[in-house]
Amino acid sequence: MKIKYDLEKIYLILMFSILLWASSANLWEHKLSHDFPYGLLASDSFQHQIRTESIKDMGNYRYEAPYISAGFKDTIGFYPPVLYHLGVIFSYLSGLETYDSVYFLVFILTIFSALIVYLIIKQFNKQAAIIALPLAILTFTGAAYVGFTWGSWPAIAAQFFLIALFWSISKIDFEHSFILLGIFLSAAALTHTSEGIFAVLFIIFYLIIHFIKKELTVKRIKDVVFGGILSFVLSVYYIIIFKFTWMGVQPYKFMIETEWGTTPLFKLTDFKIVLVIFIIIGIIFSILALKKRVDMAMMMGIFMFLVGYGNFVGFNVRSFQIRLLWPIYLSVFFGLAIYQLLKFVIKKWRTVYSIIIAVIFILIFIKIVPVPFIQQYEKLSTAGLMDSFHWEALTWFPSNTEEDAKILFLYGDMYNQNALLRNIKRPPYMVKTNEYVAALNEGLIKRNYKIDLLGDHKGVNYAYRKSLFSYGYYKEEYGSDYFYNSERDICSFDYYVFDAAARQNALAQYNLLILQELLKNGWFEIVHKVNDGQWDLIIIAKNNKPGEKCMEDEVSTKNG
Repeated sequence: MKIKYDLEKIYLILMFSILLWASSANLWEHKLSHDFPYGLLASDSFQHQIRTESIKDMGNYRYEAPYISAGFKDTIGFYPPVLYHLGVIFSYLSGLETYDSVYFLVFILTIFSALIVYLIIKQFNKQAAIIALPLAILTFTGAAYVGFTWGSWPAIAAQFFLIALFWSISKIDFEHSFILLGIFLSAAALTHTSEGIFAVLFIIFYLIIHFIKKELTVKRIKDVVFGGILSFVLSVYYIIIFKFTWMGVQPYKFMIETEWGTTPLFKLTDFKIVLVIFIIIGIIFSILALKKRVDMAMMMGIFMFLVGYGNFVGFNVRSFQIRLLWPIYLSVFFGLAIYQLLKFVIKKWRTVYSIIIAVIFILIFIKIVPVPFIQQYEKLSTAGLMDSFHWEALTWFPSNTEEDAKILFLYGDMYNQNALLRNIKRPPYMVKTNEYVAALNEGLIKRNYKIDLLGDHKGVNYAYRKSLFSYGYYKEEYGSDYFYNSERDICSFDYYVFDAAARQNALAQYNLLILQELLKNGWFEIVHKVNDGQWDLIIIAKNNKPGEKCMEDEVSTKNG
């Protein structure tokens, strides 16, 4: 009996496995479950991790958790919610901790994005689609990978729904196609609003192209209108929140930006010269093809290429986030260029040829075959900012302290990425590092330092709802200095976190000098220590009489 092999399906299974290996397996050391948040390299990553955890704890996202919003209990849940809810659902289904479930979900959605783009390209040309898919490997290396490790999770997840929208529009002539269009448009906006805006712009682009080509039918117009109405109905609750939070506090300003702060920026030249040449050739072929036939793959590729440069026309960092998935969007040009060039030589093409070419590029991209002038995958394997010792310290607080406990963090190497401190599930306070270092250099322990009351204020100023269409803003009412520029009495806190080890030993020693000074009072006690089996690394102290004078205004360390 002959066994019939479906080469395409085997190839897609292979590519799924390779993308899974390149995306999360290497970073996570081939483990799906971890003892602490693993592979998170910036505060934004922890922002999304702890928000997912808070929603799981609260059971809904009506409000932000108090430890995310500087202790306020009625600040509105202001972030687009879809990714967080999916992360919670996946956590329940899989048994994973939320820090694993939501992160893994971002990787999986990206892999599915690549596969949907494959289906979109396949509608135009199956051979080009097969050749194109390996380029997606480069999504998980270099500057593009920063989007994952540094926390552009909602933007990346929203692009899955944006790509699904492209696919649904390619099926617009099917009956009731407006339903999928409306769902995916709403999902994109409710995951990361800017992708919803890009989706609307793409729909306009789609309609214009079809109008020019005289292919704009009444059914297509109806489906777009009905899809838009459905999307509005699904999104209206959050649209109101967005109007009075992000849109109100951060109104649009036209700006031309060429840098993404300290975040590495993915540029076309990161592909290196050989791939750039293929992409440019593919763009030329696509423009020529569009003159003869309107195709979703070409429109998608050209549109997302242009949006990636939207920073020059006022889309600022939102365009940079689109570039994170350029290896997926621009794969259409890569695949088309190679296929069309080889077609000049090979007249009778077979699928096996495309798979052989794809496998060759897989070997090149994953660096089994080193090739100059082509971007290749570089493995990143790191635990990230967090470690098991600090995770033990942070997670000690939820079950061992009062909900309204005031907890002060002294200096710690990782604490400048302060969203991770929200894992204490209490509003965190932190000594301002510059002033702390200045006091160390002066040889003084001070009773009053500038101490920040931390929280996620940057987007919407701790907005709270007065009525459906009326909002207040705690940051405006209290003033910015209350949160980030106030001197506070070190004696007024309930608990203190002292790192006994740091990259700069002088800062760790200064922490311990302050601890020793506080312990001179009988009402201070050490309640928890984290050690590595030999040395104490983190010490947690409790103040049983918060507000009582616990030291002089200034104490010299020079005699200590």
